[in-house]
Amino acid sequence: MILTENINVLQASLIVEECFRNGIDTFFLSPGARCSPLTLAVARHPDVRVVQHFDERGLAFAALGYARATGRPGVVITTSGSAVSNLHPAVTEAFMDAQPMLLLTADRPPELRDTGANQTIDQVRHFGNQTVWHQDIPCPGPQISPSVILTTLDLALHHARRGPVHLNCMFREPLGPQPDRTDAEAHLLPVAPWLHNNQPFTAYREPALDLDELSAVELEDLLASQSRVMVIVGGGLTESEALAVLQLAAKRQWPVISDVCSGLHFGPQRGGVIRHIDSLVTSEGFPEDLQPGIVLQFGPRFLSKTLLQALSATPLTAWIHVSDREGRFDPLHRLTHRFCLEIDRFCMQIERTTSPDPRTEWRQTWLRMDREIDHVFSEALDNRDRITEPGVLRAISKWMPNLHGLYLGASMPVRDMNRFAARNPHHIHVAANRGASGIDGTIASAAGFARGLNRPVTLALGDLTALHDLNSLALLSIQRVPVILVILNNRGGGIFHFLPMADSSPEFETYWGTPHKWTFEHAAAQFGLPYANPKTMDEFTDTYRDALDSAVSCIIEVETDRRQNHADHQALAKALTQRQPAR
Repeated sequence: MILTENINVLQASLIVEECFRNGIDTFFLSPGARCSPLTLAVARHPDVRVVQHFDERGLAFAALGYARATGRPGVVITTSGSAVSNLHPAVTEAFMDAQPMLLLTADRPPELRDTGANQTIDQVRHFGNQTVWHQDIPCPGPQISPSVILTTLDLALHHARRGPVHLNCMFREPLGPQPDRTDAEAHLLPVAPWLHNNQPFTAYREPALDLDELSAVELEDLLASQSRVMVIVGGGLTESEALAVLQLAAKRQWPVISDVCSGLHFGPQRGGVIRHIDSLVTSEGFPEDLQPGIVLQFGPRFLSKTLLQALSATPLTAWIHVSDREGRFDPLHRLTHRFCLEIDRFCMQIERTTSPDPRTEWRQTWLRMDREIDHVFSEALDNRDRITEPGVLRAISKWMPNLHGLYLGASMPVRDMNRFAARNPHHIHVAANRGASGIDGTIASAAGFARGLNRPVTLALGDLTALHDLNSLALLSIQRVPVILVILNNRGGGIFHFLPMADSSPEFETYWGTPHKWTFEHAAAQFGLPYANPKTMDEFTDTYRDALDSAVSCIIEVETDRRQNHADHQALAKALTQRQPAR
């Protein structure tokens, strides 16, 4: 549907229609005057969906969460000026984690730049090197062929599947739908065939890449030379990729180390997955009977710092990394082989060329020790009355229903879920903002994630993370798909108590502990969200299960003590040491 009232809305309508023809049907809008042509084009398109939010920072994070759920870019539309700057935190996260995003920022015409004109800032390459592509879209006019706009959009969306793309769209007044003298029929004549079909103007096709024959033979020889191959699965895999990895690992009897963001902590057919890696190894290295000879890593990065430290001192024959994302994901500088390929195609090709490995002892040792650690955590955390942060995360992991979404705050919650999660037979969609690992926009990200999944989501986050994004509670109050916020309120920065300075610096409490006295009951009331404040683990479990059944967004606030939380983690580590898992 092309609007033709004037040249501005016509060009904006071309942009929106070409997005739709590329399968992009969800637009994230903040209010503003300069973006009026784009807003009108979205509002009047009969087949697109709109997410509105008054806060551009939260809006961009909602688009990020949507991208994590769907693998498609949400389109963010803002007005000019500081509105554009507010997108930057989400752009950084999307760039660092290669998440799809398309930014359509309205801008003043070039004659107003560097003149002191109101709300005019330099928006050209505004995000520096944190976009994968950028382009200035000139002011609409009869000299700008519609084909220029369409081909630019097609290339932008091609790039946007690998990270954020910024199209800076300049508009002169009038910004509304006031008629002008544009001859729309003559202006659209160069794209007449496009007008009469429903396809993109330029269709991009991804290359289907496989291992070349020589590389496949060399890789198989390398993998066959070492009986101790350890598979590491990072975050961001699709279900088909995860299943391909599991199938290959099962055939070759390799243990699979699961990052919680991979989704492999949960679900059916996860029998070969090791979930408690942080407790199985220490920063001092692997136990002798678990030490790998080859690491086969899938996905761009993994969460466990403990595993990274252990691998830094482990002699390896090879470290093989497979991910379809460009870039060097090698903080230890130990990679010997890097394959930029689709993970499921890689696994299926390797599986076809290999035979089952009858040697099962090493993987069985891993699995036996992982089960023993889970038993220790079960004894220490399950069916206990006193509420603890590890206990809350473990309870969430046990009770999530099938196809539920889980979004994790990037500080302690994602680490605790990675360490303490219980087995859950259901398929769970898991995500966290671990590209730049900031606490910005986490509530908005979860809201976008729920919208993209079209499934309820549990968001577990800390109090500072929640305070950082209170504006985005507005998103939860208006959207149909519920998000259950579990806020672990320990009155400050609990993660900092795990730093050496917590015990040695008199300035610690003021400058790292960041103490406060706030709770979230009034915030829930402000945005019309149900609120609960359970005081025991039984109360939390009942409250959480009721929230799952209610199908409405809500806030469950769990109050804990930062120092006690540190002590609880130490007690769990001591329990593991005393139990000494059987080898």
